[in-house]
Amino acid sequence: MTGPGPNRFRNLPLPERECPIRTLPVPIEEGPLHALPLPLGEGPDRALPLPLGEGRGEGAWLPQTPTPHAHAPRGFTLVELLVAVSIILILMTLISGGVSAARQSTKVNVTRQLIDKLDGVIRQQLATYDFANVPMPASPPTGFTTKAEYRAWYIRRNLISADLPDRWVDVQLLASGTTVVTGTTPFPITALQRSHISVLRSSVSVPTTKYGDAECLFMIVMRSGVADCVDCGALQNSSIGDVDGDSMPEFLDAWGNPIGFLLWPAGVQLPPGSTSTFFTPMNPFPGSAGPSPTPTLGMRPLIFSAGPDGKYSINVGSDSNLLPPGNPPDEKNCGNPLDATVRTYGSLNPDPGDSRGDNITNLDAEAKR
Repeated sequence: MTGPGPNRFRNLPLPERECPIRTLPVPIEEGPLHALPLPLGEGPDRALPLPLGEGRGEGAWLPQTPTPHAHAPRGFTLVELLVAVSIILILMTLISGGVSAARQSTKVNVTRQLIDKLDGVIRQQLATYDFANVPMPASPPTGFTTKAEYRAWYIRRNLISADLPDRWVDVQLLASGTTVVTGTTPFPITALQRSHISVLRSSVSVPTTKYGDAECLFMIVMRSGVADCVDCGALQNSSIGDVDGDSMPEFLDAWGNPIGFLLWPAGVQLPPGSTSTFFTPMNPFPGSAGPSPTPTLGMRPLIFSAGPDGKYSINVGSDSNLLPPGNPPDEKNCGNPLDATVRTYGSLNPDPGDSRGDNITNLDAEAKR
């Protein structure tokens, strides 16, 4: 044991169980036990060991005092938030545009399918007129050069136009009993014509002219039994409405607009804006001119939708296809594309502008050939 002096305890170690860390002892006279120096190699922010018996256990540590902002979480800057929001908006726009395009495509397909079904029914009925019985005079009536020309006109006016009317004025003429030709039996002369008259007379109100063509199409297909198609099963689930509220329903396209109908669309242009009409007296529609014309003069009815914009821009005309007999050339040229008035049917109706670009018709497939 060394003698007394200021350094007599310098080399005395603390018991191992009482000193869990490596520390340097200090002389008793240099300070109390709680003033022990920091562990070797540690900084000022480290905790000091408590003296025995003053902590929660041997070698307990004092809580650390954190340096302000030393470990604070970093937030987003305004620029980062704006960039994130911009990316989200761009993605939403792309997704929304894709969904909208898919919905429009679905509506176009649904509308086209409905038009194709209606076109099939009308074409089936038209096919029955090629072999229709016509009371033939001994010689061609005034204004006709051949019996074949007269027969074609008779079928076109007294059968097709009366059986498949595209305007209420013709149904009203049927109901009035106007004559087929001067001095002969008056209308109606077929079961279809009598059905049309019954529908008109059973109406609770006078049909309007705004969607008269669409209402006549519904009447022909669903109420009069054209081509034996009364409440056709394939059309029962179609969209049906009464847009103008006159108690006469119409077939509706996928946008809720009436499906239009034009019996003699001599002036129709497909694609829209073409320099020439779709139906002409020339090929590829033979039989529309000459001494032995076909009854339809090579034409087919136009069935059409206004498309997504709800605008038709198609002139359906207002004149009757059943003009009183004895008024040539109008009577003779009923449905004839050579007639100036008939040539306007199906042409551009410029009020309000040309909106035919998105129209959907039963003739689109042929126009693309």
